[in-house]
Amino acid sequence: MASGAYSGLPTYSFSAMMLAHHEDQEKKVEVEQMLIDFGFLKTMGISLTEGRYFSTDYGSDLANSCILNEVAVKALGIKDPIGKKIGEQTIVGVVNDFYLHSFRSDIPPLKIALTEKYLKQIAVYYKDGSAKNLIPQLEKSWRKIAPEQAFSYSTVEEIIEGFYSEEKSRYSIVSIFAFFTMLIASFGLFGLTLFIAQSRTKEIGIKKVLGCSDTIIIFSFLRINILYVVIASVISIPITFYTMTEWLSNYSARTEIHWWIFALSFLIAGIVVTATVFIHSYHATKLDPVKSLRYE
Repeated sequence: MASGAYSGLPTYSFSAMMLAHHEDQEKKVEVEQMLIDFGFLKTMGISLTEGRYFSTDYGSDLANSCILNEVAVKALGIKDPIGKKIGEQTIVGVVNDFYLHSFRSDIPPLKIALTEKYLKQIAVYYKDGSAKNLIPQLEKSWRKIAPEQAFSYSTVEEIIEGFYSEEKSRYSIVSIFAFFTMLIASFGLFGLTLFIAQSRTKEIGIKKVLGCSDTIIIFSFLRINILYVVIASVISIPITFYTMTEWLSNYSARTEIHWWIFALSFLIAGIVVTATVFIHSYHATKLDPVKSLRYE
């Protein structure tokens, strides 16, 4: 299938108009307009919730018909929209909401109308794997229709990649920094734990002389280090949550920040600390108490 439009999907283009609210004529609603030809909605796979698509079977569709999205129906306060008037045009259908622009913006109220004069792009629906054979055919046909204009094309995937190139670059940078941060933190944690264990070697010797078991000594090490993990989590989690919430607020379509992400981070940090501390403290408890007391 193939069809034309003033601008394809998704689009950077923005064309808006002010329309009167259906129940309160004094209230004005900003509505974007999308100009297409008869088969564009079907080509793009945009489905109807009620009514019909534009059709050449209806001679009045080109000049006197329009289609709204669900957001526009709600924003304009229209009940039972099929057959209702918007200016000189009759509403013949309502389509499911779809993203006209990027995920950074909400789905706007949208009025879709037909045009023959302002078609600037052609949308082509093709099956996966057929692009290599299809593009030369399209270029050949284009040269016959418009030999004075250069043939250019882009896939939906390329357009979407262009929309989110900034996020892709940021993701790469953040991933690299996160990896090295985790690496440095792991080495730091290992070194700090080793230093604490060595600095308490004499304390371990005294406890063993006084009759403390290895289990009690190891537990005392674990308790204080787990406390450090808890304190670090209490400080870092609110900051991380606030930062991520502020960043996600730039997008209309966004994921939720679930509590289990922070719980998992705490669990991983706890496991790393517990394993490291246990190894060092277990090794320290096996030293000869006499050597431990002489340790400086």
